[in-house]
Amino acid sequence: MRYLISDLERLSFQSMQHQLIIVDHNWIIRSCNNAWQHGLGQLLPNPSVTGPSRTAPEPPHYLHLVEGWTLREEKTKNAKIVQELKSITAPFKDSYTYDIAVQTVHNEQRWFRLELTPLIQADPSLLSDLALIAHTDVTEQKQTERQLKKALSEVRTLRGLLPICAVCKQIKDEQDSWNSVESYLEKHTHAEFTHDICPDCIRRLYPKYSNILDKRS
Repeated sequence: MRYLISDLERLSFQSMQHQLIIVDHNWIIRSCNNAWQHGLGQLLPNPSVTGPSRTAPEPPHYLHLVEGWTLREEKTKNAKIVQELKSITAPFKDSYTYDIAVQTVHNEQRWFRLELTPLIQADPSLLSDLALIAHTDVTEQKQTERQLKKALSEVRTLRGLLPICAVCKQIKDEQDSWNSVESYLEKHTHAEFTHDICPDCIRRLYPKYSNILDKRS
């Protein structure tokens, strides 16, 4: 089987900024590029060598790595992704895209978009037992999405007509209960109140202080 058929293709594979690996239908990583080696490849477990004889380490199993990288709070979501990937039967036929969260060697949370693409042979009529998986860091995008969702969840606006008493100025809510303006706005917006008294009310309630206001004006 020939997949990389020229030096230019090999150079392109190694020069890509996306972290690339090639897996077989058993999910064993068969090849990787430089970006992978300097990125997610650093999360590979170090093989422990015991005894006098040294044996070559087994090629890493990609799905086992994904399970090992999973953050505790994302374990259920990533486990579902792994199960879906395991259900893919050989040879690879379709493309798949997933987002996973991993814990880096620096204990940082990073998000990666996994894009699996079957590697097509020179004869397109033959199906492939190898797939290319590209890993794109989408951490900033995910953080922005979370910030927007949080902001939207905190935004509360008032729309439409508010039934307000013409005498006492209380407002009727959705449960037909009457609320003071302060309590109604606090429930339906993020406004907080600090009480003061306007000049007109001072003149009406405390006429002896009116001359002070008149001097200021």
